[in-house]
Amino acid sequence: MLVNPPLHHVGIVQPSEEEALAMMEVLGLTEVHRGYVPQFHALCIFTEAVGRSPLEFVVPDGGPLLKFNKGAGGIHHVAFEVPDLDALARDFAARDMKLLEPEHVQGAGNFICNFLSPIYTRGLTVEYVQIVD
Repeated sequence: MLVNPPLHHVGIVQPSEEEALAMMEVLGLTEVHRGYVPQFHALCIFTEAVGRSPLEFVVPDGGPLLKFNKGAGGIHHVAFEVPDLDALARDFAARDMKLLEPEHVQGAGNFICNFLSPIYTRGLTVEYVQIVD
């Protein structure tokens, strides 16, 4: 069982790239990486701020995220880094819980990811990230 995994990032859905960039400016954040995840129809902009946890701004151009929070966006998920997603999936399965995606998803960076269904967390979507080389 995974205990106290490190925070990888917090994901925030934004209605547009312009609004994501404006929010980054307001918060004093610097972009360090961006990528696109076709499965989720989303541009993902990762930030870094000295002494703070990274934020990921998710800008959907289709799919269900486009309607997240009635299109207004907002905090969507917290992501934790784990060493082995397969082991995590087995641990959850042993507790009668399952990850949302049948296969892990290539994230918008050097990681694969999967999500714990919000039915197990009182509505919070939790992403788990495994770094790959």
